[in-house]
Amino acid sequence: MSEGYRFNSYEEAMKAVKEYWWNLKFVRPDLQTPEMVEIAVKGGLWALEFVRKDLITPEIAEIAVKVYSANLRYVPKHIITPGMALIAVKDWGWTLEFVPAHCQTQEVIEAALKSDPDNSKFIKIKEMFKNALGETLGE
Repeated sequence: MSEGYRFNSYEEAMKAVKEYWWNLKFVRPDLQTPEMVEIAVKGGLWALEFVRKDLITPEIAEIAVKVYSANLRYVPKHIITPGMALIAVKDWGWTLEFVPAHCQTQEVIEAALKSDPDNSKFIKIKEMFKNALGETLGE
């Protein structure tokens, strides 16, 4: 085995993840399954970090974000929805940093700013508009 993986079979890996979600970190990606991933993300704060990227579905991502909002950083941008973003920023406003521009709705931004006005530095749409205005004005 390489890369610090500890489990040589699916059965061994599944048993370990059921005992403690953190063991997903030591499961080879080819042994991960949707069922194993769901068990891990329901049980642990940072579990999504260790999930094989093609197994991160919208459903798994939403579970992970509900368990621990900072998991949003590991969700592929194309899977993030405004609803998922709102869940995250209501818990911790700074997670706005990981919300793509297309999900930064007024409600999401207001929730992040309510948490801490300094989160305004993570608003991406203002930069998008600033860039568009600069191009229009010849800047």
